[in-house]
Amino acid sequence: MAHQLHINQITPRDYSDPWNPDQQLIEALAERARFLEKYPQYQSFQNEIDELLDKAGTAENRMAVLALLMEAKLIEMHDQFRQLNHILLRVKG
Repeated sequence: MAHQLHINQITPRDYSDPWNPDQQLIEALAERARFLEKYPQYQSFQNEIDELLDKAGTAENRMAVLALLMEAKLIEMHDQFRQLNHILLRVKG
């Protein structure tokens, strides 16, 4: 089932301030916690991602794992859209 996600408007960062990766990580983890609290059905998927990333090792490997996961989901979505298009074409025809 598809869900609508409402992403909060992010306040633009003041680029004159130095970038703080630790602060960015803290904010990202807090946002993830809020998301999982609101949508607990995705916790098992997050656990799967965390397990894969824990085994990845370096930051480069972690990014490669994330890219593969996103690519797999995009392929899955493409297949579902193709099936939906086929159904719609049959109904229309």
